[in-house]
Amino acid sequence: MATENIDNTTSPFNHYTKKNTNLPSLSKNINRLLRALNDTNSNHQQLTEIIMMFPEISTRLIFLANSAWASPARPVTSIEQACFILGHSIVKSISFGISISSCFDTRKCPGFKVDRFWTTAILVSKGTGLLASRLSDKMECYDFEQTLQSAGLLHNIGLLWLADSLPKETNKALQELATEPALTVNEALIQYTGTDYCEVGGWLCTQLSFPEVLSVAIKYQLDNNYQESYWKIALLVGAAASMVAALYDRSDQAPENTRLNKLGVDHLTQDIIFKELADNFGKTQDLVKNMFV
Repeated sequence: MATENIDNTTSPFNHYTKKNTNLPSLSKNINRLLRALNDTNSNHQQLTEIIMMFPEISTRLIFLANSAWASPARPVTSIEQACFILGHSIVKSISFGISISSCFDTRKCPGFKVDRFWTTAILVSKGTGLLASRLSDKMECYDFEQTLQSAGLLHNIGLLWLADSLPKETNKALQELATEPALTVNEALIQYTGTDYCEVGGWLCTQLSFPEVLSVAIKYQLDNNYQESYWKIALLVGAAASMVAALYDRSDQAPENTRLNKLGVDHLTQDIIFKELADNFGKTQDLVKNMFV
């Protein structure tokens, strides 16, 4: 049975943030990676120079490039080769994922599923990129499609923070989902923590001095009434997240999103994108098992 909603003024989230000011020391690293990986003019050599500054990422990329998942024609022995074989999108996802994961200890929250978290993050990133490619008006911010993919990859970062900082409450929320399948993740989180992963993600990005567009997109991704700055990016991230959630619910078609119609993405196009995500679902799960589990 679901519990009653917690008073936001006395919620575990607000109580924790008032007493604890320490934040994960990832701002410098992630911002550096963001700039490098979003730079469409950078070549493999330039990308390699940045990634080589992060030994754990370098090791994992070479491991993946040599795995059965990538099936290389010959052994891969350098980061530059690995980046070339894996492709920019995979390198970006893995680099972000490893760098962020190292800053949070989700083992304290048994209900947190690492494989589902990163499969969702990677697919939402891909989905936002696909949706962005269908728009005629893309000038809401600099590097529109790259920014969207980054927002998609980071869209659920708030859940990482919750699993690390409020593990007991978050675990109860995730357990509630098993007995109350009609609940959404955010509804369950609100009941036990007084907040949800969107609010926490937006707050965390602001605290870590991420670009405003990422903070806004993550915070308002599921707010159907949001119409202020960067609303298109928030809408597209939320739409992609809904599609991925539908994949886990074993749906065979995209959830209807009439707000996307206003951006020129009709339901037929949405369904085509959904089917492409469905085609990548199993392979992405295999990728995550190789890299994060």
